[in-house]
This record gives sequence, C-alpha cells and structure tokens, in this order.
Amino acid sequence: MSIPKSYPFVFTGSGGEYFRIWIVNLALTIITIGIYSAWAKVRTNRWFYGHTLLDNTPFSYLATPMQILKGRLIAAALLIAYTITSSVAPMIAGLIMLGIMIASPWIIVMALRFASRQSAYRGLKFNFIGTVGEAAIVYLLLPVLSFVSLGLALPYTAYRQVKFLASNYVYGETPATYDGSLKPFWGVYLIALGLLFIPMGIFAYGIFSAYQLSTMGMPKELIITAISSLILVGLISFYLIIPILIAFIQARKANLFYNHLVLGTVRFNSTQRARDLIWIYISNLILIAVTFGLFIPFAAVRLARYRSEHLNLLSDDLGAFATQARENISALGGEISDLFDMDIGIA
Repeated sequence: MSIPKSYPFVFTGSGGEYFRIWIVNLALTIITIGIYSAWAKVRTNRWFYGHTLLDNTPFSYLATPMQILKGRLIAAALLIAYTITSSVAPMIAGLIMLGIMIASPWIIVMALRFASRQSAYRGLKFNFIGTVGEAAIVYLLLPVLSFVSLGLALPYTAYRQVKFLASNYVYGETPATYDGSLKPFWGVYLIALGLLFIPMGIFAYGIFSAYQLSTMGMPKELIITAISSLILVGLISFYLIIPILIAFIQARKANLFYNHLVLGTVRFNSTQRARDLIWIYISNLILIAVTFGLFIPFAAVRLARYRSEHLNLLSDDLGAFATQARENISALGGEISDLFDMDIGIA
C-alpha cells in the first residue's frame, strides 16, 4: 500500500494588497448606501480564493454580484419590515421573526448550497446536498435540546452539526463522508466548561464572602467594596475567557472536521492549535482597536494564512483524482441546470 502524498494548502495574499481592495470596497459601500456590498463581497471572495493554492492551482469563486445582491435585498426588506412593525405593530414583528426562525433551516441549506456551487477547483464545482429536514434537526431541535439540558447535549449538537456539514459536500460527482465519532466532542466541551468555571467560581466566591462578612458583623461599606472588587475581577476574567473559549473550540472543531473528512480517495490533515488562534484573535483585536479598524484586512489575511498553513490534503495522486472526477461528470451528462436552483447569497 503506497503512502499518500501530502499537498499543503498555500495562501499567497498579503495584507497590504488586500488593504487596498478593502478600503475601496468600504468607501464604495458607504457611498452607495450598501448596494456595492454585493460587488465588494464578490471581489473579496475572488481575491481570497485566487490566493489559496493547492498543488500550485488556485481555487475559483464563480458568483456574480447580482446573485449576492438578490439575497441581500430580500434580507434588507425583511429587516426594514421588522424594524417598522416592531414599533407600530409588535405582533406583526413577532410573526416576522417567527417566520424567519421557522425558515432558518431552509436559509442555512440554501446558503451552504450557494456558497459551495460558486466554489470550484480545477474547473470542477463543489456542491452541498444536505436536506432542510436534517438542517432543522441539527440547527433548531438540537440547540433547543442543548439549552433545555443546561448544555449537556451541546457536544452531541456540535458533533451532529459537523457531521451534517462534512457528509453533504460533493466535489464534481464525488461525495464526501465523515468517519468521526462523538467521543472527542465531549472532551472539547468538558475542557471549555472547565475554563468557564473560572469566572463562575470567582462570582460564587464573591457571594460566599459577602455572606461570611455579613455574619461577622462587618460594616456594610466594607462588604460592598469587597464584593465589588470580586465582581470586577470576575467580569474581567469572563471577558478574557471568551476569546480563549472561542479559539479553543474553533481549533478543535476544525481539526475534528477535516481530519475525519473523506472525499473519495482523498483525506485531510488539520493541525490548528488553540494557543495559536488565541494569540491571533487577541492580537488582532488589540491592533484593530489601536488602528481604529484599519488593521481589519491585515487581521483577515493573518487568519487565512494560518488556516492554510495548518491544512494538508492527502492523496496518492491529486491530479489523477481530479481527472477521474471530471470524467465522472462527463459520463453522467453534466451538471444540473442552474435554472432550477433556488440559491440566495447570504453574507
């Protein structure tokens, strides 16, 4: 049995180059009251896709601005309707929000399908074949179950969402599968819960200290000062823990997604580390703050480069795999006409 060759993903874009695109996009979006945002998204995605290489071949983004604009006009109309009715007809506003919530599985599936069908590599499009029914389970029912169970069902919810995404992508006519299990997700969320207990413990200690001081007959002013100090420490630790939790969960979930994703004869190897993402997120936030937002494009490039540097594709022969996928497309008579698609672009 031959050892698969490792093909690294490479990101070749620079922050300075993307800054010029970003600042023009921002200016034109403001001038056109948001209308240019559809063109900005297409220009941005084409730049990021075009600078992401696999085996010296870039990815392609195929969507047109008008496709994006259509979805954004629908979203804007719903937002305007909700904003107006929330003050003059709260019941109608509630019905609008209920309708959006009920339609959210359909919106999610259509957005995933649109994004995948507008992505291509070596002339072959990707696709997403997940159903609205399954999306309703993993994005509506299971999150409610996680809430009702006070987070106990959260690992299972995350596992089902990752599996739903991974097992419904298609490259050409080659479907992806997911061979991961639930067990690693328990480890991720138990560690995350342990980190979250740090600020919760500080708050609990503050309440306990208040009780102790009051039973000792301490002056009320002293009790208030002590409790306020502990609450402040608890709040600071809570806001410091949040980016750490986000980075930790994202890194672990990305690795669990890619390392168990199988696309025909192709596998992937993701090596993201939580401590790396924590540093990137925190330093990005600081630099964005001190530059009044001008570091945003550089932050996006840093993140894209890191993710590319920590993702490899494993295949005996990537060229042969792509060729076989193209031949399968031809044998099946080509792709289904876009005339019957109901794709909408949702940012």
